[in-house]
Amino acid sequence: MAPFLSRFRIAAKLWLGFSAVAAILAGLALIQISILHEDERRVLRIFENRMVPVRQLKTVSDAYGIHILFAARQVRGGTLETPEGLQRIQEARREANRQWMAFKAAAGAHSDPEALARMDALMAYVDRDLDRLEQLLVEGQLASLGRFVDDDLLPEILPVTTLLAGLVQAQEDAAQRSVDEMAARAQRTRVLSYAMILGGLAAALGLGYYISRDLSGSIRRMVAQVRRAAEGDLDAQVRVDGRDELADLGRELNRMVDRLRGTIHALAEQEASERAVLRHAQAAIIVRDTQGRVRRFNPYAQALLGFSEDDVIGHPGSPWLDPEEVEALARALSERTGRRIQGEIELIRHLTETGPDLREWTFVARDGRRVPMLGALSTITAADGQPVGFLAIASDLSSLKALEADLRVSEARAQAANRAKSAFLSNMSHELRTPLNAILGYAQLMNRNSARSPEDRDQLGRILGAGEHLLSLINDVLSLSKIESGGLELRTGSFRAMALLEGVLDMQRIRAASKELELRLEVAPGFPEHLEGDEAKLRQVLVNLLGNAVKFTTKGTVSLLAEYAAGRATFTVADTGPGIAEEDQRQLFQAFYQAANHPMAAEGTGLGLHISRSLVHLMGGELSLWSRLGEGSRFSFSLPLPEGEPPLELEDRGRVIGLEPGQRRATMLVVDDRPENRDLLVRLLESLDFRVIAAADGVEAVELWGRYRPDLVWMDLRMPRMSGFEAIQLIRGRELEEGLPHTFVVAISASVIDMDRDTLRQSGFDDFLGKPFREGQLFELISRMLGLRFRYREAEGEAPAPKALSELLRLESAAWRADLKEAVLIGDTQAALDLADQLGTKPVAESLRQLLKAYKLQELLDGLNG
Repeated sequence: MAPFLSRFRIAAKLWLGFSAVAAILAGLALIQISILHEDERRVLRIFENRMVPVRQLKTVSDAYGIHILFAARQVRGGTLETPEGLQRIQEARREANRQWMAFKAAAGAHSDPEALARMDALMAYVDRDLDRLEQLLVEGQLASLGRFVDDDLLPEILPVTTLLAGLVQAQEDAAQRSVDEMAARAQRTRVLSYAMILGGLAAALGLGYYISRDLSGSIRRMVAQVRRAAEGDLDAQVRVDGRDELADLGRELNRMVDRLRGTIHALAEQEASERAVLRHAQAAIIVRDTQGRVRRFNPYAQALLGFSEDDVIGHPGSPWLDPEEVEALARALSERTGRRIQGEIELIRHLTETGPDLREWTFVARDGRRVPMLGALSTITAADGQPVGFLAIASDLSSLKALEADLRVSEARAQAANRAKSAFLSNMSHELRTPLNAILGYAQLMNRNSARSPEDRDQLGRILGAGEHLLSLINDVLSLSKIESGGLELRTGSFRAMALLEGVLDMQRIRAASKELELRLEVAPGFPEHLEGDEAKLRQVLVNLLGNAVKFTTKGTVSLLAEYAAGRATFTVADTGPGIAEEDQRQLFQAFYQAANHPMAAEGTGLGLHISRSLVHLMGGELSLWSRLGEGSRFSFSLPLPEGEPPLELEDRGRVIGLEPGQRRATMLVVDDRPENRDLLVRLLESLDFRVIAAADGVEAVELWGRYRPDLVWMDLRMPRMSGFEAIQLIRGRELEEGLPHTFVVAISASVIDMDRDTLRQSGFDDFLGKPFREGQLFELISRMLGLRFRYREAEGEAPAPKALSELLRLESAAWRADLKEAVLIGDTQAALDLADQLGTKPVAESLRQLLKAYKLQELLDGLNG
């Protein structure tokens, strides 16, 4: 019995002591937990019961104060359909009544009866106004809706929401009082619990002191036995005497030593595994100590670089690194950090001091091969965090570099494909513009016949208008191609700034007036009269932005604001239109993108804003957009436009009808492979009494030039057998060889995508005329090159001034004037001409016809409004 008690004496003491401590602490903890849980459940029940009426009252308040008024204002603002708004209002009323009844049933006994009665009265009063609101929505009286909501409904709802807020505050105050009471009780419980825990801890400390004093003697005796094993090698064993727990502890210590011996063996196996990893890894693994000596150099690195372990292990330095690359990197880091870096190991230490470093290196093999490598450098640290070496893992990038070379080849092919696309667009522009040249040219030629009836002239005008629209669409696509290929260039010059701004605004006045929009031009003080820049591109941007603003705005104003400061002109186009959604704003400037939330967005090519932004970029600015749904849009850009000198302007003297008396009869050669284009130009020139000969290709052109020696040659560029470029080379060559006088040659082509005057002049041409052309351009070139003067058609009788016209129109009936104004506003010139014909031979009738045939609709509108 004695040995048995001896064996379990220490265990019994420990068990009894710790059991007592655990029992005390567990009991105290259970008591505290049960008390706190009960208080918590009680607080939650009270708080939940108090908050249910609060949520009910807030639901009633939100229904009256937010949902009903917000739905009514959305319907009035046009952002919510009337049936949907009516449905929302009815649902809000039903929910408010349901929640109010639930509140009275649940919390009415604890609330102020006077406040409940007052609330019932106010809700009954408001319900009559809500019945009126629903009636307005059902009848569609949106014009009266806003006034009713602001003047009648809102003042009645405000007392309801105020009273509800008071009821909510009362419920929240009651809930807060309950919570405060429970908090005080919880505080008392915590104080009692802490006192109990402190008492238990004191008992546990006393019991622990008694047990530790009893065991200390046995532990001191065992320490003397363990010290020898602890300070010796692992073969030492602790001497074990007796059969108590301390003897068991000695035996377990011996077992621990055995396990430690096994652990060391496992570490040896792990090292063998690491060696296997180093041997078979498909990456160069190099380990160096802090002095730069190589400690690991795996077989992959040896095979890749040709160095053996004997060549590098234990040696400082890195023969596989390119010294020039190392020096250049060290120099760059020295300049960046301001401290001098020398040597490989110092460079590696600097690169890894903030963490792993990943970069490309060039390794030099033993045979001189240069191998591109992606190297990861990191610091090896001991258990105490101190660096003990550096690890480098490098992968061969030769295959990746080869892939990059393949990608560059693919990029070159993509660029070739882009050039092919440009060539395709060039050919397509030629194919599209060539027949369009014939259409517009013959229409202009037919329109020169003064004997044609007004109906014929109107139809020819429609053909010309449609052709010009088609030409503008083609030019949009060509402009996009030029922008993408970088072939668009600025053509700067001095221009009248105010004339440009007023001109682009005048182009939109009729359309704006037809929609009853106010069109404003706001020019800040100090805006220069003349600017130096690309007038045509600036006009294109402003016309597009103003056109879009007028197209999408249904009411309000469209404004063009111009400001100037420090050599930069800022232009802003603002409107009061529907605004642009955020998802559309992110893509609005992309090519061919059209907003999906507007029915008029499908008109056009979707290129206008993309081209405008590209033109603004080309001119040195940035096109920005601000817009919000329901608040309109604002496009703005700033350009560097210095002040310019007044430009030389040509006088517009009307249509050419022939040469002035005494002018010589010039000979001209027309070269074009298309019979319709050739015939058009021949007939137009012959109508002015020029002597004209024609050729179908470059071969025939050179022959006819040698035979007739024309004064001016109109040379197409793309022709079979011999192009215009080849023909001009032959002509210029013969002029030099034979000492012949210079012949003016103008290049004509529909392929304007890749044509510029500098290239053509270097080829020998004197100027360029793009197809389709206007006859005014043709005659201006003839006048400038041959020095000829033309006769112009005498101007028809001047239309009366707006004031005089207004006085004449007031003599007609009000109904007739209203019909004429409507026709002018919608641009129906035929209907307006029919109304003018109703006046017979009255003087005002002829004045109206002159204004309508000249499309001076704004002057006519001013007369009607005068």
